[in-house]
Amino acid sequence: MRLLQHPSSPRRCGSGRAFRLIGLIGLAGLVAGPVGCASKGGSTGTSRNASGITELNLLTLPVALNLDSAPGADGIAVKIYASVNASPKPVAIRSGEIEILLFDGLLAKDTTRMPEPSRSWKLTAKELRPWEVTAMVGTGYQLTLRWDSFKPAQDRVTVVARMPLGEGRFLYSSPGVISCSSSN
Repeated sequence: MRLLQHPSSPRRCGSGRAFRLIGLIGLAGLVAGPVGCASKGGSTGTSRNASGITELNLLTLPVALNLDSAPGADGIAVKIYASVNASPKPVAIRSGEIEILLFDGLLAKDTTRMPEPSRSWKLTAKELRPWEVTAMVGTGYQLTLRWDSFKPAQDRVTVVARMPLGEGRFLYSSPGVISCSSSN
């Protein structure tokens, strides 16, 4: 493949070293593995569930949403992606359930035990199906969740996705922080 050069750009683009360096950096990223928002097992150690899922990735909108006509935020939007070791792309969740946990404020980094969430949602694999989205990156779930009677006392909330593994063990995503400023 030949790259075209704009006529007004200078002729000297450097040698192919820059392209080789970019290629090596990309290759190093592939060898090192994905960098993302996930925890393999969290405080429960590395485990997998019956569906083979080994990693959860959670993406959040940076601000809470106003989902009704009343002033103020009353919900969140998240995307969840599940990974298995055998697939380079996120996969569909076909068994088990996902829990979304909402905490008022920021979670302390040094806690060994997860505090009680202010609000939580449980969705089975069957209940997740209507929110399934498939894109070039893989399969995920795009959820808009209303927090009903919960009113944040802090200016931020923390959201975590987890998948029960059985026997009191869970697979956790990394937390996402969402602003709840009054401008929503």
